[in-house]
Amino acid sequence: MLETERPRILVVEDERIVAQDLKLNLEALGYDVAGVAASEADALRNAQTQRPDLVLMDINLGRGGDGIRAAESILREQGAPVIYLTAYAEPETLRRAGATAPYGYLLKPIELRELNATIRMALARHAAEQRVVRAERRLRLALKAAQMGVLELQPGQDLTLVDGADLGAQGEGLRGFSLQPQDFIAGLQAEVREQVRGLLDRPQASLHLVTRWGGATEPARGSVVWLEIHAAHLADEGRVIGVFRDVSEQVRTEGLLRQAAVVFESAAEAILVLDREGRVLSANPAFCALTGWAGTEVQGRHPDEFLHARRSSDRGLLPAGGRVAEPQQAEVVCQRRDGTLFPAWEQLAPVRNPLGVLTHRVLSFSDISALRRAESRVHHLAFHDPLTGLGNRNQLDDSLRQWMADEGTGFAMLFLDLDGFKLINDTLGHAAGDQLLITIAQRLQSCLRVEDEAVRLGGDEFVILARVDQPEAAALLAGKLLEQVRLPVPAPKGETVRVSASVGIALYPAHASDGDALTKAADSAMYAAKGRGRNRYAFYTADLAARAQSRMQIEQGLRTAIAAREFSLAWQPQVDLRNGALLGAEALLRWHSPPLGTVPPDRFIPVAEDSGLIGELGQWVLEQALRQWRDWQRRGLAVGRLGLNVSALQLRDESFINQVRAALQLHGLAPEQLELELTESALQATEGAPERLRLLQTLGVRLALDDFGTGYSSLATLKLLPLNRLKIDRSFVHELETETRDRALVRAIVGMADSLGLGVIAEGVETEAQRQLLIRLGVLQGQGWLYSKALPASEFERYLRLHPLGG
Repeated sequence: MLETERPRILVVEDERIVAQDLKLNLEALGYDVAGVAASEADALRNAQTQRPDLVLMDINLGRGGDGIRAAESILREQGAPVIYLTAYAEPETLRRAGATAPYGYLLKPIELRELNATIRMALARHAAEQRVVRAERRLRLALKAAQMGVLELQPGQDLTLVDGADLGAQGEGLRGFSLQPQDFIAGLQAEVREQVRGLLDRPQASLHLVTRWGGATEPARGSVVWLEIHAAHLADEGRVIGVFRDVSEQVRTEGLLRQAAVVFESAAEAILVLDREGRVLSANPAFCALTGWAGTEVQGRHPDEFLHARRSSDRGLLPAGGRVAEPQQAEVVCQRRDGTLFPAWEQLAPVRNPLGVLTHRVLSFSDISALRRAESRVHHLAFHDPLTGLGNRNQLDDSLRQWMADEGTGFAMLFLDLDGFKLINDTLGHAAGDQLLITIAQRLQSCLRVEDEAVRLGGDEFVILARVDQPEAAALLAGKLLEQVRLPVPAPKGETVRVSASVGIALYPAHASDGDALTKAADSAMYAAKGRGRNRYAFYTADLAARAQSRMQIEQGLRTAIAAREFSLAWQPQVDLRNGALLGAEALLRWHSPPLGTVPPDRFIPVAEDSGLIGELGQWVLEQALRQWRDWQRRGLAVGRLGLNVSALQLRDESFINQVRAALQLHGLAPEQLELELTESALQATEGAPERLRLLQTLGVRLALDDFGTGYSSLATLKLLPLNRLKIDRSFVHELETETRDRALVRAIVGMADSLGLGVIAEGVETEAQRQLLIRLGVLQGQGWLYSKALPASEFERYLRLHPLGG
């Protein structure tokens, strides 16, 4: 209430005449009557709506209620001062009224001057109390804003923390929280407890410290707070008064700052702290060690003045004006104090104050010279052959892209493959083979011009890219390369070795329009050169492309043919030439491909071997043939021998013998009924062939040497091989009637077989004259169209029913 305003008074009186008289008198004295109430309920309602400055309360309201109870509610809820006007002064009434702390108690009848004086004093007292309340509130709000609490410590009495930030006590704020002094002191760090105890004993003493506190009022979460305490023992007051505030966050921040300082001093990265304009404020030891600059030498200078080797291609992180305010990183070139340069990975980070305003920057960088050297080595390894130092397949791809990007410029690709390298590798060892490759690579390089390139694709394959676009020039270069390859190469133990090469030539853009096609063209030309006798070169032609396309189609078809059930077996009888009695049969693989039609074995078997599919294909043939043969045996149709062809790659596979053993056991076929047929070339290409054959023979399996006479077997080789039979190749049988040399060869083969204890069987018997000649020459077994072509299973089953088995 302002001093110029008229006090507003609520009159609570159940007697209407008395209430009206009071109203008139109060108005005469200069007061505003805010309302007149005759009951407890009316009094509470008027007090809530009118907000009077003072209430005159009759204690006895008759049936209208209890005036003391009404006064208690008004004081609690509205805070308005109450003066009792009553005719009662009994002890119990006075006790009840006194409990409400009234501002006056007047007995009826009331003298007007006394009423006026009582009202004035009550209003003055209430105004003074309100000023105190406002002052206390201001103090409480100030403490809250400063996040501070007040503590009061009296020797021998309770410790009281008043109206401030709590120490983890329950509730949001602190209003009169207290605990025993020893409990408060027990929560302090041990090293400061005596200081606090000494404060209690020494008047005029003061205390200013930061300490950890975890007292009895600590919350269930178990946190420990850090307190900043300022307190003094006031002798004239006889107590200790002080303030405290929770500085846990500041302590944590200071700890982080100390950690940051340790990181700054001990970091391996060079660090510069810069101001807003990018000038150096401080440098860490790593910076000094890396650059040779002392920290004092660079203070106040911009890094561009002494650190960055500025070049037109460099992208700096600190542009003029220093406006960049977001974290950045980049590779830059830095210079040391002595002027030497080094590549560095640099990071620039802004430092902002709590308001988000940029105050500093931190520039950190590290020397990445070792990383760049390692990357260079990795790049070299990625694009170069580690043995010869020539480029590798990656280098070839990269060079082809670059060379083909030169529009209007043609070039030649020469695909070179060494002839006979495997034999040298196998006989003299890999070390000798590696040295041979290194020497050949150096010789190839010596034939090239600066603008030409040589790469090693792997194994004994090399590719040369030459800046020539005329066939004559490419042929001349190929001749030089072949000549250099043929020169003798030193080998261990003072020996020398010689190899030759086959070279395929393809021209860009005449023969291909992209790198893959050009490589395939040169590769197919190289195979053509090798097929023509080796130690020569050949140019790519469209015919070679057709053959390469056909081969690719066959390889792709083979990869799905087994699952698609495109393979089948054909069965050709083997008979006694004297009487035609059935001795057994040879199972021959047939392939009918929907897109390719019927593909002959001499076309798809070499592709299966080259592509590595022969193992899966051979396993399928073994399983199918044994299953079918055993099925016919169970039905009494066949008890003779079963012949199966075996590839050199199958024989090389260490798991092949176990495959044969498992298949025989699975299908219940006697091992001696299975005869595996191997070619001379397969045995020559298989390292350790005699040992492999002996392991097969221990299973009881019989072994035949197929196409005998077309290879280069010697008697000494045959003596070492555990064979059971020789199969005379059809090329000797075909002209047996007219070619006396063929008859002489067959006679020699029979004699050699007899001397070695081997059986003999002839392939390709097609005429009666051939049969009779073979018998006269001592060949008693054969197979061919004279008896039957190779038959599908259903037709061969009918053949079995019509022809008896012989001995």
